[in-house]
Amino acid sequence: MNRRTAMLAGGALALAALAMPAAAQDKDYPNRPIHMSVGFAAGSGADILARYYANKLNIELGQNVVIENKPGANGNIAAQGVVQSKPDGYTLLFAPSAAISGGRYLYKNMPYDSLRDFVLVGPLLDVAFVMAVGAASPVKSVAELTALLKSKPKARYGTSNSTAIAATQLYKTRTGVEATQVAYRTTADAIGDLADGTLDFMFLDGVFALSQQKAGRVRLLATTGTRVDNAPDVPTMTEAGIKDYSFSVFWMLAAPKDTPAPVVNKINAALKKISEMEETRTFLANTASKPLYATPAETTDKVAKDIGVWGEIAKAGNFEPQ
Repeated sequence: MNRRTAMLAGGALALAALAMPAAAQDKDYPNRPIHMSVGFAAGSGADILARYYANKLNIELGQNVVIENKPGANGNIAAQGVVQSKPDGYTLLFAPSAAISGGRYLYKNMPYDSLRDFVLVGPLLDVAFVMAVGAASPVKSVAELTALLKSKPKARYGTSNSTAIAATQLYKTRTGVEATQVAYRTTADAIGDLADGTLDFMFLDGVFALSQQKAGRVRLLATTGTRVDNAPDVPTMTEAGIKDYSFSVFWMLAAPKDTPAPVVNKINAALKKISEMEETRTFLANTASKPLYATPAETTDKVAKDIGVWGEIAKAGNFEPQ
């Protein structure tokens, strides 16, 4: 072997040696706890859903999945933190489509690009949002609420996330009502004001809406998407008389860009098993949700299409990015 050949061979071996630890690490994934970032407060509807999936992933992947609640900026703080983390599969984002697909239409200075800065691991579930009023409110239907808002000069509604903002704007556009938005850090912070009539109405995620209805604090008027199994008497917004109104949100897992494909595929395979569990279907039925599954590529396509849907909603709702 001449010197040049020996040098080339040595270089190849060195490169192989550098690559082996990363490949071995991917194969060994996960070998330490995984952190799942949630952009909403502990005890919120999003948190309840995230903890269910964290527990199931713990079983399927054989490692603890630790929830990290980072509420604020409608989930953007948590998302930005994941974007900036190491792309090794140990930091994941539990994200709503409102943040991943709709954020670009709601905020002027988004700290990330959903398709460029994330690997979309897979969808988890589809959940309806629900229009609610306080349990003591005289309003019993969407039609009655619309009439009240048109006659009330200082009507107020609450929001604590991007989906609620979009759902409300679409309702206001479709009906021509006017009301003042009151922003809250979390949905839980707003419930007292909704229950005592300080707020005239609010769109709540289905998880939180059903629990608050059960507690006797709110009355549910309509769902933004399809009817939900555990509230069969609650009509859709379309059935309640609001034409061309259909709006739902799905949750997904995302990882930082450049997360290795073997790692992403392993998490996705675990999500497939979880989606097929009868326990998952039963749990989600109690939270106004339904399981979803797709491959990472299919998830990226789904989000790309959802971005287009959000664009249409933003146009119809005359959204002004904040």
